This record gives sequence, structure tokens and C-alpha cells, in this order.
Amino acid sequence: MALMLVSIGGLAGRSAGEEARAATRLPPADTASTQGPDSLLGALSFTTSRDPIAVSADAMEFDYRSRVLTYKGSVVVTQGDMKLESKRLTVALDDHAENRIKEVVADGQVRLSKGTRWATGGHAVFDQAHNLVVLSDNAELHDGPNEVRGDVVKVYLDEQRSVVEGGKGRVTAKLFPSQGTPGAGEVR
Repeated sequence: MALMLVSIGGLAGRSAGEEARAATRLPPADTASTQGPDSLLGALSFTTSRDPIAVSADAMEFDYRSRVLTYKGSVVVTQGDMKLESKRLTVALDDHAENRIKEVVADGQVRLSKGTRWATGGHAVFDQAHNLVVLSDNAELHDGPNEVRGDVVKVYLDEQRSVVEGGKGRVTAKLFPSQGTPGAGEVR
């Protein structure tokens, strides 16, 4: 199935605190941390696991001319403990390579989750060509009790950076200190 090639940004690896520091350019607790697959949105990848991908929806349509696959109505995509939910999911295939994904767009009550990490928004775009993930319409990122909120979250996977934009409001973050070594100043 074409969806097996999707690499759609993620919630494994880096914590919300680390993601918030990266997004707001605060110095990291450890300089060896990387974004890429370990970022909050960067690692929710349905290709990093060999587990099968399951997709369920009320309806599915494939347009052979435009090479666009559309799932409609209570869409749920799972692979292992990774889950993507939305009202609609559109998968655009590359015109030049068989079964290669060009872009994945999730619309309507988008929720990405893995374990205690989850992200929500009204719209998500996973641009394969530019290796960019954009979560918009009141984006929220959560890692346990830690949270970051903004209108738009952009994760530039190749550049190992993310940007949180406030839109009409302000970017907010609620970060809890690590329960590790006292005084370490590390945010989980």
C-alpha cells in the first residue's frame, strides 16, 4: 500500500521540553541532542517500523489521473503504537516515481499520538519533497505534562529545527523540570 512510504513527522524521541527549547531558541540542556527523527513531530514516521500500517475510514477514493488517494470520515491510521486521526486524509503520489508519496494532508480534528506524546491541530501537511511537517489551526504539542501551543508548528526535518508561530495569539509553553538530578536545570 502506498501509505507505507509515508514519513509524516513525529512524537518519539525528543521531549516537549527539548522541542520547546528548539522552537524558541533557548539553549538545549545537552548540545548533543538532534532534531530529525527525534523531534516531537519529526519522528512520527510510519516508515521507521516494520509493523504493518492499518487505515480505516468511512470511505476511500483513488483518482488515477491525479494520483490522489483520499480517505474520508473518521480516518484512523495506526502502526504499532503510532496513531494518526483526522476527518479526512489525502495522499498525493509522486508523478515520476511509482508509489512514492509526494504529500500527505490531514484535515479536521487532527491528532498524532505515540504513548504519552501527542499533538493536535485542525490541519497537518507532511511535505515529502521539502521534508517539512506543518501542523496548524491551534497546534498543541504534549509530552506528558509538558505542552507547547501556537497557531502553527513547522518542523524542518533536514535542518533539524522547528518554529512555533503564535498567529493572532502568542506562543505558550508549560514545561516541568526533570525529576532527575536536583538543580540540573534540565527540562524533560
